[in-house]
Amino acid sequence: MSRTVQYKNAKLVSVLISMFLLLAVVIAPLKASAWTGFYFNGAWKTVSNNGAALTIETQNPTISEDSSVSAWAMTCNGTDSYAQVGWVKFSGYTAPKYFYEYNYEPGGVWYQKTLGTATAGSHNDFMVGCDSTTMYFKINGISYGTVSLSTIPFTRSMVQFFGETHDEDDQCPGSVANPVTMGNAKYKNTSNSWVSATCYNPSSLGSGYGDLSTMRNNISTSGSTEWEIWDSRY
Repeated sequence: MSRTVQYKNAKLVSVLISMFLLLAVVIAPLKASAWTGFYFNGAWKTVSNNGAALTIETQNPTISEDSSVSAWAMTCNGTDSYAQVGWVKFSGYTAPKYFYEYNYEPGGVWYQKTLGTATAGSHNDFMVGCDSTTMYFKINGISYGTVSLSTIPFTRSMVQFFGETHDEDDQCPGSVANPVTMGNAKYKNTSNSWVSATCYNPSSLGSGYGDLSTMRNNISTSGSTEWEIWDSRY
């Protein structure tokens, strides 16, 4: 779910919605209130890397019908291919779940795995990284999945750390009184050492905002390794 040029392509939208609808053969037209776009709040860093890691607070946001809200750490090529791990809540869920996901667009490869319930209020360490042959997805130091780099052979040129929504009425993770904390941002450098990642807010709305005016953050203009995100309506 990379924040990339145009943020998403139609194929990824279709695939993710179809996963949510339990692999229905035909996707019914969505109501006007659902899936209006891809909206992000957080930070990124352009750097050659072998992985990304972030400690993220879990919360239980309000979600529009047929939509989803997530928060994650990602390594990607900055356009259309990525590997990520974090938590996600789909509409109809009573609580968010852990997940990992990867996409390699030139090869038409996409996979998402949802895991156990992520407890609201907990702070969890999410790590996606690779060695010379394999990408792995870890939560609190435990590996929950792997994929061969030959399956997703994209150039890892960026790390991204975002909260993500798909409807303007979705609650961005966090509230004014209880923002979601994101901290200890790291990337795995090409020497395979985990190092601190000073990240920057890419929003076109300017400092302190995500993609929507209701998405707020306290990411420093000089870059941050930890920050908070929230929805100004809550």
